[in-house]
Amino acid sequence: MIALIIALVTINRYKKRYQAQAMVNYFATSLFGKNTVEDILWDIAKNCIGQLHFEDCVMYLVDENNNKLVQKAAFGAKNPQQFIIHDPIEIPIGQGIVGSVAASAKAEIVSDTTQDSRYILDDQQRFSEITVPIIYEGKVIGIIDSEHSRKHFYTQQHLALLENIAMICALKIGKTLAEEKAHRQDIEVQHLHKQLAELRLVTLKSQVNPHFLFNCLNGIYYCILNNEVEKASTYLSKFAKLLRMVLMHAEKNFISLHEEIEMLQHYLHLESLRVDKPFEFNISVSEQIDLHQQLVPGMLIQPFLENAIWHGLMNKNGDRQLHINWQQQNGHLTCEITDNGVGRKQAAQNEQQSLKQNKHVSKGMLLCMERVELYKSLFNTHFSIDVEDLYSDNQLPAGTKVLIQISRIHEE
Repeated sequence: MIALIIALVTINRYKKRYQAQAMVNYFATSLFGKNTVEDILWDIAKNCIGQLHFEDCVMYLVDENNNKLVQKAAFGAKNPQQFIIHDPIEIPIGQGIVGSVAASAKAEIVSDTTQDSRYILDDQQRFSEITVPIIYEGKVIGIIDSEHSRKHFYTQQHLALLENIAMICALKIGKTLAEEKAHRQDIEVQHLHKQLAELRLVTLKSQVNPHFLFNCLNGIYYCILNNEVEKASTYLSKFAKLLRMVLMHAEKNFISLHEEIEMLQHYLHLESLRVDKPFEFNISVSEQIDLHQQLVPGMLIQPFLENAIWHGLMNKNGDRQLHINWQQQNGHLTCEITDNGVGRKQAAQNEQQSLKQNKHVSKGMLLCMERVELYKSLFNTHFSIDVEDLYSDNQLPAGTKVLIQISRIHEE
């Protein structure tokens, strides 16, 4: 007889365990295909009613910004219509039974709500409550809460089931949130790529702006009028090569340093041909740098050269020098641009005068900085730009030095 009783108890225990496992499997299968957090919560609430025979079930999510729990899904009296919660409430973390469980991250069964001062009346008085936290990566992200009109309704079996369901729910919500975050990041990256493409076109217009084109063509015209055939031929050749290279590389995020230097040389030769006051320039590259493998943003430093020429050197009498030096330092590519012009203070005063006289003022520097910020966001590339005023031994302005540092670029 005793053996029979033991056998029946054992069978009953295995039966309950099997039923519990079957219930958990049902919930896990039910969540398959639910691709939003809201869908997951509504599905859990519905199945707690249908499968566990609860009278109601309310799903909460944590609003971290306001430190509150917000009702997001419900079945029972709180849900008069499909996917609608009647008078949804918000509960501060730490208040009420739901808020206390969210704060402690420990599930609770309240067998008699009339004896618990934390109980918050929502739609109607009920006499027992079970509350289970949804925990993801060690943090409470939501709550499963159910109330019943009978005291002592909820059992430890209910608690074990809901804890398993909450764990499944947390994994699904976590996966969904990760997918939503990845989707938002993809959209953001696409938006940044669009911005970069648009900015490249604007930069292209800046580099070959009508003011620059007009002066180049005018310079060629005057060479022809003055019968300087060789100079006109050189001018036209370099002008055509620069335009072709700028247009050819306009769609690329990065080009080789060899191509960058070639474009800059054409640009500087054109500038030296078209200005009234001659200047000398040179470009040097460290032997450590592989010109064909090292990548750089195309014509990124051109606005700095334009500034050095037109705001620094052209406002200076006497010897005019512009030096560009590329080096490799501590895994970073550095470009040092040095001129012996009038310096930034005098250049700023001259620029203000140009604005008053409605003269052309280049927007290249502004566009350059916008490009730098986009490259940082898109390619996780380090850029730093430092500008230093140079002074003579007598502390007189002696030009400007710009140091541009770029981390090694891996274009995706």
